[in-house]
Amino acid sequence: MKETVLKTENVKKFMEERGINGTIIELGEGRARSSMSAAETIGCPVAQIAKNIVVEDRDGNVFLIIISGDKKVDLSKLSKIIGADLKLASAEAVLRETGYIIGGVPPFGHKKHIKTFLDRSVERFNEVYTSGGSPDTLLKISVDELKRFTAAEIIDVSK
Repeated sequence: MKETVLKTENVKKFMEERGINGTIIELGEGRARSSMSAAETIGCPVAQIAKNIVVEDRDGNVFLIIISGDKKVDLSKLSKIIGADLKLASAEAVLRETGYIIGGVPPFGHKKHIKTFLDRSVERFNEVYTSGGSPDTLLKISVDELKRFTAAEIIDVSK
């Protein structure tokens, strides 16, 4: 069975329904696929891009980690926090669990509930740019709003 791919319109609707303050920015084809490309396009430091990384354990449970664009997730630290061996989720798992394709996963509004973590590296900024539901869009949002609507657990797993 082919998975339905959610898009930026789904993120906009999710935000409107919940009164989430944020701005969707259309960048052009694939310009938000990487942190570096997104930062260059909008003229901000790469650190101010918040990446949404999906990981999974051996049982197929997935977790979302929001981390600054200049950092990488330390999977061994994260595994200790979660209590399971983790790996980056496959493209199939990302689509199945979030409804979005890799490079377009937003911080909220997923197909299924996903336990979310926010790395402390993101807290350096008042607002960040994160995926808006496609590799062509960004969502400009305050870190406070991001915390509130993801119900993320704040952790330190960057390297």
